[in-house]
Amino acid sequence: MNRTASNQKACRAISPAQWFFRIYSNTCQVIDTAVQYIIRELNNRLNNLPTEDFVIPGNIARLESGSADLNIGELQSKVVLSVVNIEEEKTLKNSPHFSKENQLIRTFSPVLHLNIYVLFSCADETYLSALTKISRIVGFFQRQNTFTAANAAVTFPDNIEKLILDLYSMNFEQLNHLWGTMGGKYHPSVLYKMRMLLIQESPIADGDVIETVQTTVIDISNPPPTPG
Repeated sequence: MNRTASNQKACRAISPAQWFFRIYSNTCQVIDTAVQYIIRELNNRLNNLPTEDFVIPGNIARLESGSADLNIGELQSKVVLSVVNIEEEKTLKNSPHFSKENQLIRTFSPVLHLNIYVLFSCADETYLSALTKISRIVGFFQRQNTFTAANAAVTFPDNIEKLILDLYSMNFEQLNHLWGTMGGKYHPSVLYKMRMLLIQESPIADGDVIETVQTTVIDISNPPPTPG
């Protein structure tokens, strides 16, 4: 059976390599943007002094490295946000990658729904001060753990629809493994699972809906005579 589709225009498609690069680049930008937003939001809400940051990005475990290029004082006096794991939210993986508008089919890049595990830690030389700073982080997210453009105190990322931060509890074995993997000694800290709901990008390919299908049926039970 030979089937041919009529009245179908060529799609403005991109190659698989271009598709992958586009998804990868946008994902990296989204992670960076989300982390920077959370830091700005916390600094806006929790800063005692407007000229100083309450939270900074970094790896608290580098305090043990003794590297000369580190600002040890800043890592010790601030709450440090570290990304310790990134995973795909597989329960949302099978969302449709196309939509129908009138007589047009639009294909989109598949959205990656990500969970970002962010660790807030503090190595303040005064132990009680470190606990107080971590407590302020916990208290803030207890009051508000969902962020959108409507409730953000600072500019919310354009490519993110919603951020949700949930406290992620670890047992002693998991806690020991985490700090051992980072290569540092334990400091007062709290781990959050940040779920990102992304805004669907513009379509990467358009094509007309197939309205008719022309079918040609060949009777193979009575083939034409063989020449010769």
